[in-house]
Amino acid sequence: MCNQANTIQGKQNNYQKEFADFVKNCICNNGTLLTVTKDLFTIENLEATKAFLRQIKPLFDKKNEEARKTNKQAKKKVAKTWGIGDIFNGSVFGDDFKDLINNFKFKVDQQMIIEILLHCNWLMYLCSDRQHKQNQALGHYKKEKDLEEYFKANIEWAIGPTFSGTSLDAMLFIVELILKVKSEKETEDYIKKIEDLCNNKDDWKKTLKWKETDCNPISTDAIVNIILFFCDKEKYLSIPAQNKKKLISDKLNGLLGKNDTNETDENEELAVMSDIDQTLFRIRKNLRSLKDEEGKYLYQESNPFWHNTIRPFWDDSTEKLDKEQLSDKTLMEYKKAMILYGPPGTSKSYQARKMAEGMIAESLRNQEKNISEAITKLPATIDSHIHILQMHPNYTYDDFIIGKSIDEKGKIVVKPGKMLQIIKSIKGNDSIPHFVILDEINRVDISRVFGELFTAMEASYRDKGVELSVNISDIPEVEKEGLDIKDGKLYLKVPQNLYFIGTMNMIDFSLEQVDFALRRRFLWRLSTYDADRLDEIISEKVEKEITRIQEKEENQTDNFLKKELDKTINVLRNSPDDFSKTCTDLNNEIEWKNSLGKSYLIGHAFFSEIVDIVKQVKDWKKAKNVLWQVSILPTLEAYCGTMDANMQEAFLTRCKDAFMPNNDGTKQKK
Repeated sequence: MCNQANTIQGKQNNYQKEFADFVKNCICNNGTLLTVTKDLFTIENLEATKAFLRQIKPLFDKKNEEARKTNKQAKKKVAKTWGIGDIFNGSVFGDDFKDLINNFKFKVDQQMIIEILLHCNWLMYLCSDRQHKQNQALGHYKKEKDLEEYFKANIEWAIGPTFSGTSLDAMLFIVELILKVKSEKETEDYIKKIEDLCNNKDDWKKTLKWKETDCNPISTDAIVNIILFFCDKEKYLSIPAQNKKKLISDKLNGLLGKNDTNETDENEELAVMSDIDQTLFRIRKNLRSLKDEEGKYLYQESNPFWHNTIRPFWDDSTEKLDKEQLSDKTLMEYKKAMILYGPPGTSKSYQARKMAEGMIAESLRNQEKNISEAITKLPATIDSHIHILQMHPNYTYDDFIIGKSIDEKGKIVVKPGKMLQIIKSIKGNDSIPHFVILDEINRVDISRVFGELFTAMEASYRDKGVELSVNISDIPEVEKEGLDIKDGKLYLKVPQNLYFIGTMNMIDFSLEQVDFALRRRFLWRLSTYDADRLDEIISEKVEKEITRIQEKEENQTDNFLKKELDKTINVLRNSPDDFSKTCTDLNNEIEWKNSLGKSYLIGHAFFSEIVDIVKQVKDWKKAKNVLWQVSILPTLEAYCGTMDANMQEAFLTRCKDAFMPNNDGTKQKK
């Protein structure tokens, strides 16, 4: 009996409970968690699975090398790279895979191998915020089917979609890990043994190679980080990406106390952890000790690094750069003005604010003696240093810079506009950057509205300023305070610490139409549809809504309503695995096959509205149909302005087929 697995079940959250169930049922008792097969996780079955993975690796390498060459030649992703699930998708590898299967000598039932791989895949995605992988598995895979049916792509519960994208490295590591744990016959505390092995206590991971001639061990960081979190969530974080752990460790290192690096005796178990995990453990411990003025602890959540006052100090996720590109911060320091342009709904305003928050946090961190003080001051500093102006067609020079207005007595006076008011509010000794975010900047007559600002914002004019054509005697005395007036003249002087970020929808305005003065004075960065960002937004919205429902549920005494709230939570967590893929397919149809170009892509913010619809209709499939009808279809119809009726119908049909294919991937019937 596995005592550790039994003990954990009642003490940890769902992740740890399900992992403990896996350890108990599969590793301890050779059984199964997702399927109905008995004696699944035997040494014999695991060794056969390991041999199978090693056998199919060359085929994957060949196919992925072909895909990489195709993508490089096309300068964009037109060919798919393969994950292990694709071998079960029937139409992918064709004869190559059939030959491999025919030549491979299966020493056990082939279905045993498939079911073990299914469990490995489920484990990989267990700590996903959206939890769609394991919920899908639990709902669809408790079936007894022979191998032939796993190859049929038109089966609702086909294994391919769920495995798609899962790496062979991760699969092999999980299988090897289970074999290593099971070889410890005297071990009762299997979860502790798993933790030790993941921490490379026996240095066994260095021996994991696909073949003897490999110089480096297989890549295991992501799955190791996931499994360590399952073993002990109080010591480890639910962050699979090793580079993100390193980023947090480097950026927040200042939160470590003087004696933190020597406190190995505070918890003997810390000694087995990696240096990065030890650092994150101690940083989190110190974060949790911070209090506000009323003595209330500020950061008690399990992963406080995602708190909105902590994340700006380390998160550079808005900068998805190629090797030859400079960072947003470097670019902003160069011209202090940037335009984020692209299709609507691509998070341009969000990116602008996050960029500003990150630069403010870094500046505050450099100014304060310790990072704790910087963290405490960040919220108020952000509020006072980010100025958002929503541009619109009625915005004028008078509104923006300075112009005539009528005071409370009905007298015509001259008053500073928004820009001058912001400049007045910036104190001369303020070294923290200020940001003016000009949302939808292209909706105004830019040349008229900006006026002298075009010149004043240049580096060579920031100190001396530009004279404004206005009679200062017409400015009320109360408004003159803080203005730059010299020798009876008013100057527009842009502070050195003032930065501009504009957002522009290119569907409304092409770059060729942009005033050259604007193009020259701003740096330009394309912000386009991002499938990864779509997944993040949906995950964030789902988890936020689940948290809200759970808080509501705590105060609910009606059992019927409690059950309804539970149903809503289950629906939200059961998001379809292929949603972002179909969104990408739709945008590919728009960009490539219809030659509309990147300006007409549908942004990820549009697609993320599906979460709000799910809350109402309680069904993802229905919500997707509603999203198509009320948001996507009207947008596409607007793109069809110059098409004739037949072209328009064909275009909309292709788009619908891409966004809402049948379960087997075929086109829908009219």
